[in-house]
Amino acid sequence: MRLVGLFLVFVSFILVSCSTVIKEPKVRILKENYCSPTIAYTDYEVEVIDIKKDSVLANQLSSHDYILATHIGIKSLLSKLGESKDPIEKLELKQQINTRILLFQTEIDAVAAELDCNGERFDQLARVLDSKNNKTNTELTVATIALGAAITLSTALIKNDDLNKGINITGGIAGAGLGFLLLNPKGKKVELNNNRNLLRNVWENNNEDIAFPPALWRVMNEKSFSNEGELSLLQTLKNRWVTFAFEDNISKKQEELYFGKGGLFSSDNIHLMSDMNNELQATVRTVQQDLRSLVFNISLLK
Repeated sequence: MRLVGLFLVFVSFILVSCSTVIKEPKVRILKENYCSPTIAYTDYEVEVIDIKKDSVLANQLSSHDYILATHIGIKSLLSKLGESKDPIEKLELKQQINTRILLFQTEIDAVAAELDCNGERFDQLARVLDSKNNKTNTELTVATIALGAAITLSTALIKNDDLNKGINITGGIAGAGLGFLLLNPKGKKVELNNNRNLLRNVWENNNEDIAFPPALWRVMNEKSFSNEGELSLLQTLKNRWVTFAFEDNISKKQEELYFGKGGLFSSDNIHLMSDMNNELQATVRTVQQDLRSLVFNISLLK
């Protein structure tokens, strides 16, 4: 009877352990994308990059600063500033330029804040899964030790050879089951639906949903803002993901998981989501270096 009881306890434990998808309340909270902005980004006037037309301004600014000024919509204002002789008009133009620069800086901060929030959200969710997996592994280890001890004790106390064989066979099956669960590397999972996913915009090179502010998106797709000048900031980042995160071999299933509609995420999957959000945040913030150069050189204009 004791053997039967032990076997029933084991079966119950297996059934509980096989429930791999976590749906508890604190996980549901972390699944919600509370990091997304409550209002949509809007675009402002898009100016044409034409250095010949603004040769005076182009001579006063580097091509790098000139292109950035064009993307954030202040090139025409800077041209008027250089041509104006009226002190009042110059003051008004400077205020408009500063307002537009401040708006662009705010957009950088807003996107970086969303990515930072998502990075922390995924980190916390991964920690919950890690804790669950560690607890499960501990319980499985304890159960394995207890099962082995019970079989040894039963074999020593029971003199019936047929019964001993039955105990050893049953115990062997139970031990194998526990061992298999211990070797299972995936552990608990959580279902995530990525309706809004800034990583997807980068991966697909598509900003039709305006998840990125249009001016920032234009800048990050401008090749001249990368160190080599051959690929844009976003293309360079995507190449790093392919090389380091996916080892130059990403499957359709992985694409759907990370950059598509989502699915069942293991702890490792969520850690990677966090890493990619943090890497994108760092790339967004590098634009501040370009903005700093533009602001400094505008201050030197007469």
